[in-house]
Amino acid sequence: MALAVAAFVLANTLYLLLNRLADALDWEFFAVGETTLPAFFQAMVLTHTGAGLLLALLMAAFFLAHLPTVWKRKHRSSIVSGVLFVVVGGTLVVTGLFILSAAASEANRWAWWAHVAAAALVPIGYGLHRWVSYAGPSRGRLRRFAVAVAAVAVVLAGVHAFTRREAQLTPEARVARAAGLSTGPGARARDAADFHPGPFVPAGFVPPESPYFPSPATTTSGSYLPSRILTRGETGVSAEAVAGEVAERGFVVEAAIGAETCARCHPDVVAQWKTSAHRFASFNNPFYDATITDMRETANEPNTWVERHVAAFPGGSEGVGRVKSKWCSGCHDPAVMLAGGMGLPIDRSSPEAQAGLTCLACHAIDAIHDVTGNANYNIADEQEDPYIFADAPAGTPGAFLHDAAMRAKPTVHKRRMLQPFFRTGEFCATCHKVSLREPVNNYRWLRGQNEYDAWHDSGVPRNASRTFYLPPAARTCQDCHMPPEPAPLGDVAADRGTVRSHRFLAVNTALPYLRGDTASIRRIEEFLQNEKLRVDVFALRRGGGDRGRDGGGGEELIMRLDEARPTLVPGERVTLEVVVRNVGVGHTFPGGTNDSNEGWLEVSVLDGAGERVARSGAIGEDGHLDPMAHAYKAVILDRNGGRIQKRNAQDIHVVAAVNVIGPGTADVGHYAFEVPASVAGGRLTVRARLLWRKFDRAYTEFAFRTNPDGFRAFDDVPDLPVTTIAVDEVTLQVAGPGEAVVGEAAAGEAVAEGASTEGAGEPAADGAALSPTVPAWIRYNDYGIGLLLEGNTRLARAAFERVAELAPERIDGPLNLARTALRSGDLERAYGHLSEVEEIDAGDARAAWVWGSVLREDGRYPEAAAAYRRVLEDFRDDRAAWRELGRTLYQDQRYDEALEALGGVLAIDPEDRIAHYYRMLSLRAQGREEEARLAEAAFERFRIDESAQELTRAFRELNPGVNLMAQPIHTHELGW
Repeated sequence: MALAVAAFVLANTLYLLLNRLADALDWEFFAVGETTLPAFFQAMVLTHTGAGLLLALLMAAFFLAHLPTVWKRKHRSSIVSGVLFVVVGGTLVVTGLFILSAAASEANRWAWWAHVAAAALVPIGYGLHRWVSYAGPSRGRLRRFAVAVAAVAVVLAGVHAFTRREAQLTPEARVARAAGLSTGPGARARDAADFHPGPFVPAGFVPPESPYFPSPATTTSGSYLPSRILTRGETGVSAEAVAGEVAERGFVVEAAIGAETCARCHPDVVAQWKTSAHRFASFNNPFYDATITDMRETANEPNTWVERHVAAFPGGSEGVGRVKSKWCSGCHDPAVMLAGGMGLPIDRSSPEAQAGLTCLACHAIDAIHDVTGNANYNIADEQEDPYIFADAPAGTPGAFLHDAAMRAKPTVHKRRMLQPFFRTGEFCATCHKVSLREPVNNYRWLRGQNEYDAWHDSGVPRNASRTFYLPPAARTCQDCHMPPEPAPLGDVAADRGTVRSHRFLAVNTALPYLRGDTASIRRIEEFLQNEKLRVDVFALRRGGGDRGRDGGGGEELIMRLDEARPTLVPGERVTLEVVVRNVGVGHTFPGGTNDSNEGWLEVSVLDGAGERVARSGAIGEDGHLDPMAHAYKAVILDRNGGRIQKRNAQDIHVVAAVNVIGPGTADVGHYAFEVPASVAGGRLTVRARLLWRKFDRAYTEFAFRTNPDGFRAFDDVPDLPVTTIAVDEVTLQVAGPGEAVVGEAAAGEAVAEGASTEGAGEPAADGAALSPTVPAWIRYNDYGIGLLLEGNTRLARAAFERVAELAPERIDGPLNLARTALRSGDLERAYGHLSEVEEIDAGDARAAWVWGSVLREDGRYPEAAAAYRRVLEDFRDDRAAWRELGRTLYQDQRYDEALEALGGVLAIDPEDRIAHYYRMLSLRAQGREEEARLAEAAFERFRIDESAQELTRAFRELNPGVNLMAQPIHTHELGW
């Protein structure tokens, strides 16, 4: 019996190795393939395991029975060869069991190769043992054994070749293919031009006849996607259990919809995902629930696009608001939308509505159409799980066999579930880049949130030469939001004990707060406080106050307050300069939904007893932030000039004010106050805190009142957590009666460091001084960057001059001085500073960007074009360099070259209005009128509606805090 089993196992092994060879050599007639897995092959893999274990048991029994006999004979060759054979056989069994439990993954290649090596050595070892043993085998028996092995192997190979075929289509995909929908308006292979009425087809255009319109999401078949594909239709999560939890809590927390099967192999990843904002993206997010329900019920203004869509689906019950809500659902509700549910009334207690973004909502994506975002992806719906017993409930024999087959041959699963683009920022852009379009807002194209371009067009991925700080290595979205995390639960995807985190940590503290998840709040706070942003109470101005954009005249500037320690004078008016630097956020801070996000500076002045005597940025008793605070957010208006406060994106018309900090840049908050006479002879401590609240109070109130069922744990509007991201403080002495003033400078002098006052006053409070951890030149540089970006070129120049003094070996000082001179229109000075840069590092590509800007401004177009080409040698994806090169070449009347450069911009961002504009001009200059008209249509689509600014002016007149925020340079009054 043992020989019969051994013959089958050996034949089976040869069959499996032949499959492996066919895959490696791409023998299509026999190979298993990358995405399909024939059932016969899986059966043979499982049989290999079962028969191998049976053979191991038989051989172990034989060994135990055989050992006493051979041991008595003292035949040394037999004993040694037999022991070696047993060791190799044991290795074969152990590695096989390891693969069965831990998977034949890339990280476990050593086990697979050890198993293969042992498999090769076992028959050799057995033959050697028999050859040197006391009684050797007969040649006839060996011949019969070899013939049996070969015959069985041929039979297995023949059956495989005969039964091999592509994986079965889903029933829905078969119907769709029969109906010819694979190139229809909702299909991956559609040609948008076939459905657009005019010759200009805008980037990201969605045919109204698509079942998912206005979302650009598609499926391979082009038909509705069965929800079971994303939720897996799992019996482990019953609809009754989901409804019960919704009735009790308001949303699902415990039921991991769409992840029960995944958890069997990926327990760590699923445990992380269960706490993520992605998991709570749909109607299990009470805030989103309130907004999307309001949109579905109130966004009822029709347009020709929506009417075309409704006409294409006459049997449905879709209304205007329901149609428009699908613009959100491609990213928030794929389990509902892709199954056709967004056109119907929503049962928010259903598994689909409570699923959020399931594992397959991301991992079933097999294509990204372009980088215009808005859920511009394709979901593979033609094939379901290719492994046998895919629908078997957890804990059943079928589930065990399914998992065993997957672990034995995980490559197909990996290739289907882990597309190469999953590691790129473009994958994240599908949902983290948004534009509003006419079908949704009945107005025009508008840019919404856009983390992708903010990241891509920066120094973080090393794409932007104009960055102030160039990191040593490029970083993607996944590097920050999916860092390696320990996998203590035994996740089979773990590599050296870690998996890519699926918590997707960012800034949303509101959702874990609602469900009482303090651990997630703590993780998010630690994430935010880990070198993401820095606060520096850096400088003080006295005597002159604000003098407009130039920051000019009659004032004294004292920088680096923690060392300068100027003595304040009772009754004098001073302006504090607080620098906020974006150190580690790979896009703007804040990012995302900045009409409801809320970051701000709280600046307090404390007396010697620690009592607060002045503050800006307080939260009032009503839960609302001080409207005059230095806030980091956006104020957006609707067409009637009302403020957007419900996340009602369909009503967005114009931005009244926005304040964000780009990657590697800085912002300066200016705070004026009069030194109180009551602290004469004492001291004042200035403390600045950068604070964060995921949603502002107005939006939280709206969500609570619109969707009380989602806030069952709260009797009133919840007070969302406020996180301190960064803090700094400095303590200054206040002169007493008759005391000399330390640190006073001549009128109009910009004091770089206040050398005459160094060391004066009390030591800084714990954690206040940044100098031990942050180089001085960086602090000056950050201050100068913030001033330059707001247009305060005089003070920026003073800061950058100190950078040049403190770091003479670096180009940062003279390069930023050149930028400042260019901003001031002083080209002669800019040339001088650029010459200094060349002495430090000749030919630097970042300097070439500034050279190009200065030369172009000076009308030296050929030289400017050469400078931009130098930039592109090191920064191939620098869209601004491509854009300015195209503009410069157009001005130099080199139109063909200009069009080529502008094509470089549009290859990176097809929605770049300036590129379309200069492309239009270049085409017209060549007399190519038809092409120019298409370029003009593109420019008109993406251009800014200047007339909408009338609404912002009226709104700012009635809202002084927003008006202050909208000014390039503005000073906040510290109230007493």
